Amino acid sequence: MKAILPPRLQPGDTIGVVSPSWNGLGLFPHRLERARRYIESLGYELKLAEHALGDRGYVSGTSEERAADIHAMFADPAVKAIVAAIGGDHSCQLLPLLDFDLIARNPKIFIGFSDISVLNVAIHQRTGLVTFNGPAILTDFAENPHMPEYVERYFLRAVATGEPIGAIEPAAEWTEEFLDWSTQADSERPRAMQPSPGWTWLRGGVAEGRLLGGCLESLQHLRGSTFWPDWDGAIFFFETAEGAPSPETVDGILMDYENMGVFERIAALIAGRPYGYTPEQRQQLHQVLLERTARWNFPVVAGMDFGHASPQFTLPLGVRAQVDGERRRFAITEAAVV
Repeated sequence: MKAILPPRLQPGDTIGVVSPSWNGLGLFPHRLERARRYIESLGYELKLAEHALGDRGYVSGTSEERAADIHAMFADPAVKAIVAAIGGDHSCQLLPLLDFDLIARNPKIFIGFSDISVLNVAIHQRTGLVTFNGPAILTDFAENPHMPEYVERYFLRAVATGEPIGAIEPAAEWTEEFLDWSTQADSERPRAMQPSPGWTWLRGGVAEGRLLGGCLESLQHLRGSTFWPDWDGAIFFFETAEGAPSPETVDGILMDYENMGVFERIAALIAGRPYGYTPEQRQQLHQVLLERTARWNFPVVAGMDFGHASPQFTLPLGVRAQVDGERRRFAITEAAVV
């Protein structure tokens, strides 16, 4: 399916906020307010979906309500981008209810990560719309005192320029520190950063392909369904969530991918920095990646700046990129918006 590029975000545009899964947006109003101030400082307006602040146990609303919010945002001509509040584990409940024809008729920026990977991949697979693995409202947009410059740079380059993102540089520092939102400890100071060792180039080579992937645990919801993507020629990117699945668990999941023939079809594999891992676990994960892909010669890169650790760059699904292990260069070579 030919990729559909959404219109770029322009000054004065409205960003819509949806809660497709967890009900966290209504639980932490101080973070929503911080995100609102930041978005307005960039020159955009913020609009909440009807049920974005809802609370129905562990989700923001019924499946029908959450799907209706997505439909309303895509149908609203004033909304130019749709950003997920946060992830969760129940975006999969929306898949049978989504009107993909409506989405395809109203292409616009749709962005989030973690459990939102389910929607990113399903929407792209069914419509061809380029979707975005990137910052969410309660996480990156609500950082104290503001979104990290690294995140902002690649977010705006992805959604606001109409040009290829180009080469992406490794972040100089990173963090996985959690300051309790419920006590507003996150308002007392910024999270502590530590120097970044950079990315780990596990296997060299040069490859080009369209970006496809997301949170590994969330992608499990799509296996065996009609929303499972076409991996031919893809650069497969994945990261792991805050539950920190062990390298042994990741090994088992990737063995399933091997058995399903995914590795026979992709052009390269890039992995985000794992959240909550010890240095020993990171080394073990690197070994897993090499062992699971040993029968193929495509490039493999680990510890990249996307996923649950901060900061993260934005990855547009369906857009071509290049992995160059010889020059240790990763670049997104096509524009993601028009």
